[in-house]
Amino acid sequence: MMVRLLLGTFLIFPLLLQAQYVSQGGRFQVDERKGCAPLTVTILDTNLSTTNECTPGQPCDMNWGDGTTQQNSFVHTYTQPGTYTLSILYQSIGADQIQIVVTDNTPPAFEIVSCSGNEVQVRVTDTNYDGYIINFNDGSPETLVPKGVSAIANHTYATSGNKTISVRGKDVNADDNCGSNTQPFTALAALPAPFIDELRVISADRIDLNFTSAPNIQYRLEIATNSNATFQLAQTVVNTSSVSIANLRPDDNYYCFRLGAFDPCNNTTNYSNIICSANFDATPQNNQNQLNWITNTTGITNYIVERDGSLLTTTGSTSHIDNLVVCKTDYCYQLIANYANGSQSISLEKCVTAFSSDIPSSINNATAIIAQSGVDITWQQDPAFQTNNYRVLRKPEGENFGLIGQTANTQFIDNEYMTESGFCYQINYTDVCDNTAPAGVEICPIRLAGNLTAENFSSLTWSAYSGWAAGVDEYRIEKYDEQGGLIQSLTVNGTETNFVDTDIDPFNQVNRYIIKAVANEAGLGEAVSNEIILIKEPKLFYPTAFTPDGQGPVDNETFVVFGQYIASFEMRIFNRWGELLFVTTDRDNGWDGTFRGKEQPEGTYVFTADLIDLAGRSFNRTGSVVLLRKK
Repeated sequence: MMVRLLLGTFLIFPLLLQAQYVSQGGRFQVDERKGCAPLTVTILDTNLSTTNECTPGQPCDMNWGDGTTQQNSFVHTYTQPGTYTLSILYQSIGADQIQIVVTDNTPPAFEIVSCSGNEVQVRVTDTNYDGYIINFNDGSPETLVPKGVSAIANHTYATSGNKTISVRGKDVNADDNCGSNTQPFTALAALPAPFIDELRVISADRIDLNFTSAPNIQYRLEIATNSNATFQLAQTVVNTSSVSIANLRPDDNYYCFRLGAFDPCNNTTNYSNIICSANFDATPQNNQNQLNWITNTTGITNYIVERDGSLLTTTGSTSHIDNLVVCKTDYCYQLIANYANGSQSISLEKCVTAFSSDIPSSINNATAIIAQSGVDITWQQDPAFQTNNYRVLRKPEGENFGLIGQTANTQFIDNEYMTESGFCYQINYTDVCDNTAPAGVEICPIRLAGNLTAENFSSLTWSAYSGWAAGVDEYRIEKYDEQGGLIQSLTVNGTETNFVDTDIDPFNQVNRYIIKAVANEAGLGEAVSNEIILIKEPKLFYPTAFTPDGQGPVDNETFVVFGQYIASFEMRIFNRWGELLFVTTDRDNGWDGTFRGKEQPEGTYVFTADLIDLAGRSFNRTGSVVLLRKK
């Protein structure tokens, strides 16, 4: 190879020795007519066609073409690139000229590619010059190469280690005065295998690779689709530690890569580790996100799945179900494959929106409490389902449900509640996942009514409570006095809906009643009915006859009127002629059958009683009594 390059070089550069260039008229010659700036041109001979010209006795005018004109000046340096006309004016025969070309002094660009065995290949990429001179700076002869595809030269150093290579350009028929470009490199006994540290899928059509490499080594990046065996050349890289591969479809395929350190001198390749992308997919399913991936598993120790930048799981499987998701929430997943050699393959991030199609539980446990302000309804929400808003519906007895309000809380107060309307309620909702629950239980508050029996007892009836899925365990009847103090609490079976209070209480004419329902299921609270007030009738009791004769019994010696729930009392006794015989306001002070100290005769007497009961009501009662005396 070296011999072939050298032969080609000599054909391109036939004159490497000192050149001589003759003017257009053939009257003078110069040593250089082309070269890099600064270019020094020497007039070698001015008397090619004449004699004794350009001497002190017969001087010539030298116009160098750059604004410099001198007599008998034979050496000049051009400092700027350009094309100049050097003209010599002879006194006897006139002027003659030659064109001088000065080019930019640009050091040529070239690449160094290391080979094994301390060999190196130089590739000149510059095309500004006709040819290039390569100096390996180890005492070996310089190598000349033409521009273009043949501007390549190989060289073997005697030892490994740090070296320098210089390259300068030279045009045909030009001075070899152009500057060199010098680059350092390291001669290697053997090319080290590269190592791919990371594969990262950047987008739906691009994968980036980061790898450990050495300078001046030509690497061949190879790719295999859905395989780790059938590789094809993807691109050649040098003097870089990263590369991007575009026009791929990582959402449809997985790609395996290897990087080869290529020895162009010996046509051998030393390969890196193999690393593969993963065809990674995230699919939302009911209450979970399904993650699946396909890749070549050779060399992989485990997979890390990240969710929103944090660790979700570490697994050896090629799938994972994330069931810790909330509907209508966006989740982004990324897969990291860890290889035993320390390399990593990182997938493209995949984002999905979780959903749930589960039908939420209806509101089947609600407690209604009737208060002065209306009815207060509270309910229990299945914690498996969440909502931002409840719809409260109401229907009067015998009609249909209609929406009356909405609330974000598990409580609603209907200030328009009326017991006499027989209102029932229903709580419905749509959960945060946009799934609508079935219609809730019908919630009918306890409607309590009552009346007094002929015996002056309190007869209570109430509607069965509706609102609890498991029903009512028992009803508690609570009786309060006029001031709200609890008098009595009784319980009846949950199937009972009536009760007669036969308790005789001479001190509490006004009784307040409420019914409380206790649920079979614990933790639901008590449903409370409306309150009713029953005022018992005041009762008067008196004998139909009495015997005020001193012969007993003692209780029958006086006529006394007594009764229940009497707050104030005034009684009058009249004889049959209407004459007032006796007046008293003391219920314990009875009539002894006398008038002004005289015993009254046997017979029938009339009495009237004006009274006010404990409830503040006024009454008037009349009656008669027979006065008897023993013979």
